[in-house]
Amino acid sequence: MVETGHKFHDNVAKNVTWAHWFTFFNIIAISLISLRYIAYSGLADTGLGITYQFISLIGHFSFLAAVVFGILLFPLAFLISNNLIYRLVSILIATTAITFLIVDTQIFRLYEFHLNPLIWQFLQKPEQVEEIYSINLHYISIPITFALEAFFSIILWKKVRHIHAKQIGKPIALFLFASFVLSHLVYIWADATQYRPITHQRSLYPLSYPMTARTFLTKQGWLNEDAIQKSELNALGTNPKVLNYPLQDLTYAAEPTVSANYNILLVNVESLRADMLNPQNMPHLQTLSDTAINFKNHFSGANNSAQGVFSLLYSLPNSYWDDITDNHIAPVFMTKIVEEQRPIGLFSSIGFVHPEFLQSSFSQLKQAPKVYYSDAANNNQVVQQWEEWIKTQQQDTPWFAYVYLEQQNDHLFAQPTKKTIPEQTEQLTLYQSQVHAIDAKIQRLIDSLKAQKSYQDTIIVITGTNGQSFKEQNTNDTLISGASVPMVIVWPDKLPRTIYEMTSHVDLMPTLMQDVFGVENPTNQFSSGYSLFTKQDRDFVLSGDSNNFVIYENRRITQFSGNGDIDSIDWQGNYIEQNADNDASNITLLIDVLSKLRRFNQK
Repeated sequence: MVETGHKFHDNVAKNVTWAHWFTFFNIIAISLISLRYIAYSGLADTGLGITYQFISLIGHFSFLAAVVFGILLFPLAFLISNNLIYRLVSILIATTAITFLIVDTQIFRLYEFHLNPLIWQFLQKPEQVEEIYSINLHYISIPITFALEAFFSIILWKKVRHIHAKQIGKPIALFLFASFVLSHLVYIWADATQYRPITHQRSLYPLSYPMTARTFLTKQGWLNEDAIQKSELNALGTNPKVLNYPLQDLTYAAEPTVSANYNILLVNVESLRADMLNPQNMPHLQTLSDTAINFKNHFSGANNSAQGVFSLLYSLPNSYWDDITDNHIAPVFMTKIVEEQRPIGLFSSIGFVHPEFLQSSFSQLKQAPKVYYSDAANNNQVVQQWEEWIKTQQQDTPWFAYVYLEQQNDHLFAQPTKKTIPEQTEQLTLYQSQVHAIDAKIQRLIDSLKAQKSYQDTIIVITGTNGQSFKEQNTNDTLISGASVPMVIVWPDKLPRTIYEMTSHVDLMPTLMQDVFGVENPTNQFSSGYSLFTKQDRDFVLSGDSNNFVIYENRRITQFSGNGDIDSIDWQGNYIEQNADNDASNITLLIDVLSKLRRFNQK
């Protein structure tokens, strides 16, 4: 570069030009490294999905590199006058970024999370996490990365004038910018139409936040939600082998179990708090529980009704919700019910088009014989249709029935606005009256069984989909009450008793699969639970939703999210301050949780 008398400006110009090409070199490097995300997650199921994987990779990491250039490299060109020091600082920045990227790819391979404060705690204590040793070994890449960055920075410094003269910078920049914009536009379309091969990639890359506009498009009348939902529900799963579920083919005992010929009635009450099981609010169920097996410390697998149903019928954590509902993977329990050709009765006033039913739990019933779907508008009609259906069943043929009893005003209880004490009291009163009415419906179900002389031949399971809080959402009360539900089981050949150990929705299907169908596989090959009748020294139960996981222990409740946020409270709702002992305990606990969240993923 020719000296012009403005040495400072010429020096800055040369540094900025070099930094442009140095950034482009690093875009190539990080894009190649980031191919590991695609390798670990697998290619999308369609050509368009695969194309989006690569376009979004180029666009996303080009944008991140541009941000680093704009925030760090460009200003530093004005602050550091020495060319050598400027390039050394730039090399250090690039080496640090690439090192974090390499470590993040390994974190993603192991846990399908990206690097966050929680995972960072893991990295600081490798002696507690055997897998972390393999991650920390990647720090050996630091000197190699630094050497490569230094080598190419020298070449670029020598060739910068020649490369700049070719005038290829603008076409390259336009291509990268177009990839970034196109990736977001395509995701807007995919989100609006629920095109799963693309929407599944939302969290594929670190710091990725694809743009959505579904609400805006709906308001403008350009998007029909009903049509999209109908199309999604009728669509076949694109990749039913996305999960390794069950881990092994299930085998069954040659001799039938004592309970093999029992009917199975599963009554699922929407948003039913555990403390509602008392003589005042649910007198009939309370009386029944005195002659049944009553689980007093039971938790739903979710703090919402949809995923509560999911956890009950699959016995899996909610981390599998998307893969199962998007690909219409049936639970092993329903697969066995269909194989046995049991008559199936499904009763609900909310219909069965919701993802927890049509896209998952009952997705295979379209081809199954002897399936009855109720067409009810309220709980009273649900029970009436149940009573009619049960009269048509043969005494010598065991059947399965699922009854979903709705909370008519559940939408009022779930409002996120802050509620005053009078409002909370008013809603609690309304809720109690609804629960009392539901209790009467449950008694009618029991009376119908007795009238048909089927009571002594029926396993009856009565539980809630999830708990309920009457305070503002996202409060400690929501954590405490969100998953605590009653669980009452009437089992003809088992003695009544009260069980105080912690139990979970994920324990029901292992119980039925073992005690009714005689499955011989270990329960961890097809669920995350244990048999309810096998005493387990369980340290915790897992609940929450797709984004936040809640861990219930005897002395505390811990919530953590995929972005690394973690909080613990006691059962009175008081925050537990974090210290070295708590951190070590959290890490040990979360390692166990993460293993459950990944067990059935394809390796």
